[in-house]
Amino acid sequence: MRTFIRSERGAVSVYLIMIIVPIFLFQAVLIDFARVKLAEKETESAVKAAARSVMSSFDTELQAMGLYGLGISQEKSEDIFRTVFANNLSGQVSSGAFHYVDTKPVAHKERVTPVYALASHVIFERQVLEDMKIKAPIEFTLEITDKFRKTGTKAPFQLGSQFSKEAAGGEKLIDQREKALDEAWHSSEELHGKTTLYHTYFQSRISELDDLAAQIGIHTVEEVRNEIVQVESQLQSILASQQALEEQAQALSRKLNELQNLLQLIIKYAALLGATKLEVLANAKEIGRLQQSIEPALRTAKQRNEEIRAKLVEASSSSQGNGTNRVNEVFQHVSVMGDDYFYTYQTAVASISALFAAFQDKVASVQLYTAKNTNKVNLANDAYWSESNAFYGKQTILERSRMDRKGAIAANKNEQRNKIQTILDQAKQSIGGCKVVNGQNGDGELYERLQGSATKGYYQKYREANAQDTTIGSEIAYDLEKSEPVSLKAMDMLEVFNNAAESMRNELYVNEFALTKFNYRTLGLEMDQAGKAKASNERIDPSTHALANQEVEYLLYGFSSCAANISTAYAEMFAFRLAIRILEALLDPKKELLHLGSPLLVLLAAAAEGALIAFQDMTKLVKGEAVELSAKITISALSLTYKDYLRIFMLMHSENPKLLARMQALIELETGKDLMKAATYIQGNASSDVKLWFIPQMMKLLDGSGLLSCKVTGNRCQFTSTAAIAY
Repeated sequence: MRTFIRSERGAVSVYLIMIIVPIFLFQAVLIDFARVKLAEKETESAVKAAARSVMSSFDTELQAMGLYGLGISQEKSEDIFRTVFANNLSGQVSSGAFHYVDTKPVAHKERVTPVYALASHVIFERQVLEDMKIKAPIEFTLEITDKFRKTGTKAPFQLGSQFSKEAAGGEKLIDQREKALDEAWHSSEELHGKTTLYHTYFQSRISELDDLAAQIGIHTVEEVRNEIVQVESQLQSILASQQALEEQAQALSRKLNELQNLLQLIIKYAALLGATKLEVLANAKEIGRLQQSIEPALRTAKQRNEEIRAKLVEASSSSQGNGTNRVNEVFQHVSVMGDDYFYTYQTAVASISALFAAFQDKVASVQLYTAKNTNKVNLANDAYWSESNAFYGKQTILERSRMDRKGAIAANKNEQRNKIQTILDQAKQSIGGCKVVNGQNGDGELYERLQGSATKGYYQKYREANAQDTTIGSEIAYDLEKSEPVSLKAMDMLEVFNNAAESMRNELYVNEFALTKFNYRTLGLEMDQAGKAKASNERIDPSTHALANQEVEYLLYGFSSCAANISTAYAEMFAFRLAIRILEALLDPKKELLHLGSPLLVLLAAAAEGALIAFQDMTKLVKGEAVELSAKITISALSLTYKDYLRIFMLMHSENPKLLARMQALIELETGKDLMKAATYIQGNASSDVKLWFIPQMMKLLDGSGLLSCKVTGNRCQFTSTAAIAY
């Protein structure tokens, strides 16, 4: 045994074994490791191919609208995914050939998970933008705004909008001033009436007191009563002694009657004197009340007058910046009261009040109306009355002139309002454009599905899916009810358009998507240059949609009936045309109206003149005809159709957050496709495994090291791979 151990025979073989075995083990692990990595790449590629195959099954109806969403069920998606995944693994190829890698799918491990759908506004808008970026119609949108810039409408639009704001603001101040002056004058007339009444009344009362005082003389009540007692005693003595003569008795009796009458006069005088003092005190309070009513009204009027003066200075400076324009002449004729008007008015009222207070003091200080005292009280009574008469005489002339001017302006305003209202009433009767069945909205059932009432509609569904409120309708409200608000709001549209046309935003692409994929009132009525009806160039024909000739109007306004949406579109379009026609009239206003000094009257007169032409414009527009924007405002010809105005309105209301939900609702109404199920982004998961050739246990040692991307189970290594694909 010792010899065997110490023997050196076979040492080389042992040495070689010790060298070769580790090399073999290393090579075996390296080969399996390489096969694992190759199988991993193969699995990843197979999962991506399977996910792409699933996404290739997009909905063709949605695709015709430029949208991409998965058009198959979840079960069908997983079947396709499973089949394509398996067919792309080398282990599925016929077993007759040698395979370096025999990757095989793990049963029941395939899964397809939809992540995002077309119901998401973010996804929906992104697809719309992608579709419209390569579409020609957007160029027309840009052309429209370019045309407005090149035709020089910005400055006139700004002028019209600015004038209407200044007219409305100035007229509001004028009305407030006139109202305050009317209140002051009403109280002033009452003050004059009171002073006249008081003067006459106290003139008579002072005369009566003077007469009583003259009859009474310097007697007092006690003196008269004592004398009566004495006379009565004397009379009784004479009657008792029976020696008195009849004449003496009669004389004493007469004297007794005189004394009793004198006593009654003294009592009456005292009562009348006290009553007079109380009456003058009460009347002084009434005069003070009227003064307290007049002075605040005058302060308010004066403040508004100052604001009017400042506004006129501002309007004058802005008109110089915009160049000479005749319409601004009206501001030169606006009536502005001078400071002396208010000073004289307030001073006169205060003087009347002070003089009446002086009269009150005189009455309070007099106990006996002697000739001297009577004269002083009469002079004080005449003083306040004379001041009141003088004030009333002068102020009446000023106030009558002011009120006559105001009345003439008011009559003119009413005349212009009536003219405008007549046209508005005709326009309301001519709106039309909706299908009527048995006296009701013929699209009621479709709107019920869109907007819902008893049940939730498509619109509410997509708003809720994006965590938004489900309020029906919009904040865009245009009507043809009242002439003055319609005229002022029409002019505001010019500024809104100027601001909207200043920048190009992504909303333009969304707007153009709406105008090309959906129908509107005059679709099919518009003619091309050859005189033929314009045809849609889209893969879908909007004219065949169930909700006929009203979809874009619904997108804009979102009401639950054709009549509401069509009439709102008509009203807004009428307002825009009215604004243009008002602006034309303002550029050449009637001189006699400028001299009246009412900016609002000038605006209403221009509106009355423009309303009839605007109504004629609308008659053409709803027939699909193009109407020239304005021959007076633009420096080159520019004609627009009903569709062009819808494009303008969508530009002006481009920040409407409800537009996307309405588009989605319309798409589901037309195609019947629930966009909640139209996946645009999926995640595919699948597992596969590969057989380990050499030493599975050695590979398992690498399982927790992070070097190996699979999990060793028996003699196979299992992979799990994920792929995310989006349209």
